[in-house]
Amino acid sequence: MIARTAERFGTHFLGIGTDLCQDQPDSVVEWMRTGRWTKVVDYGEGSKDAPGFPQMPGWFRDNRDFGNIAEALRKTGFSVAEVERIMGGNWAKCFATSFQAASNAQGAKRAAE
Repeated sequence: MIARTAERFGTHFLGIGTDLCQDQPDSVVEWMRTGRWTKVVDYGEGSKDAPGFPQMPGWFRDNRDFGNIAEALRKTGFSVAEVERIMGGNWAKCFATSFQAASNAQGAKRAAE
């Protein structure tokens, strides 16, 4: 999936993220999927008969296994620089260019006035 996305869009804006749902009870997962705007249940990866999350693959049990993704990307043919961008560099770049401390924002506002 990552390789196909990179082929289509490049690696300069592609990043690995997390949905922060690991080990949450099904009630929390259901609340996140349904939200407050609808009563229709979105079973996501599950189904009506199996509404929870599917088992994590053996190669990715939790965040300690992110290195397995990086290793697989390198084996797939991504360069070291591309893997670094995908595995966090692009997120860091996005945050650095999108957010600034409130004191910096106020100083820039005063300078513009």
